[in-house]
Amino acid sequence: MRKIIFILFIPILGFLPETFAQASPDVIRWMSISEAEKLSKDHPKKILVDVYTDWCGWCKKLDATTYKDPAIVKFMNENFYAVKLNAESRDQIVFQGQEYQFDPSKRINTVAAMFLNDQGGYPTTTFLDEKLQVISVIPGYLATPMMQNVLHYFAENHYLTTDWNSYLSSISTVPKQ
Repeated sequence: MRKIIFILFIPILGFLPETFAQASPDVIRWMSISEAEKLSKDHPKKILVDVYTDWCGWCKKLDATTYKDPAIVKFMNENFYAVKLNAESRDQIVFQGQEYQFDPSKRINTVAAMFLNDQGGYPTTTFLDEKLQVISVIPGYLATPMMQNVLHYFAENHYLTTDWNSYLSSISTVPKQ
């Protein structure tokens, strides 16, 4: 009888990893910019947009290190809608009622240009407020300690009253970058 129960139970276990992976608190809940926009309408939150490309080595390092840190994962999931945006996506992307396409002459999806500074570059981390307005564009790789400071700066609204350098000098640990 035990063998029969065990054999019947094995197929059920096959579905569990997928179920837990979707709700797992130890990974960032990434979504599209369109999904974040929809969620933000009913439950306003700031949005972090990670603008990357498939060929970018620093983007891969950011994913493998900073975005795997448990404290970063927890803080991001609690305080932001996290968006992964492939700057070279050939998909049509809808954001704020506009359709964006891949521009072959610039090798970029035109929605990504909204979240990059004038120099471009990958990775770029862009923060949007609850009204979907760009707060800040931060180009380059951010190591875990610096990302923690950046996340707190925006999530806790320090950016509204304190410039970045003053904020950094006011906290106890300033990471090396």
